[in-house]
Amino acid sequence: MGKKKKSVMGYVLMGVVFVALVLVVVGMFVGQVIATGKILTESSSESIKLFDDAWGVREVLGKKVGVSNVFAIISFIVTLVGLVVLILDGVFRIFLNKDLRIIRMLGVAVTFVGAILILVAGLVMVSQCSEGLSLDLGDVAQFKYSAGAGVWLGFIGGLVGAVGGALPLLKKFN
Repeated sequence: MGKKKKSVMGYVLMGVVFVALVLVVVGMFVGQVIATGKILTESSSESIKLFDDAWGVREVLGKKVGVSNVFAIISFIVTLVGLVVLILDGVFRIFLNKDLRIIRMLGVAVTFVGAILILVAGLVMVSQCSEGLSLDLGDVAQFKYSAGAGVWLGFIGGLVGAVGGALPLLKKFN
């Protein structure tokens, strides 16, 4: 009975890490920064994604957004590498009965650091966009930036993956 419970818990935790991987991948391709403009009663929103040149923002802000964009891409890649390591560890643990604790700890650490880096990179991008193009003329016109869904999906996915990967390290789940 104990062996079957361990196996079911292993599948559940590997599923959690897989869901986290999906969240991070989706987060890479949705808006990182949301630009909201309001003129009188009309408002519109645009999202700036990692892999596109959103309506010339890079030309307007120069190299500042480009550097943080590269930092964000690297942060997502670090998180994805950590999650892939955790999935491989789950495969080894469940199907091959190989307990590679050091690999699991490394995967958890890389995933957690990557999640924090995603959040930092996203907030830096928002800050850099705000410095370059913010506008607030009271009730007449406003132009603001905020973190998009991609930043939050990547951050939450990384944290969920790190927790799902770390739980097998506890004796209760091992």
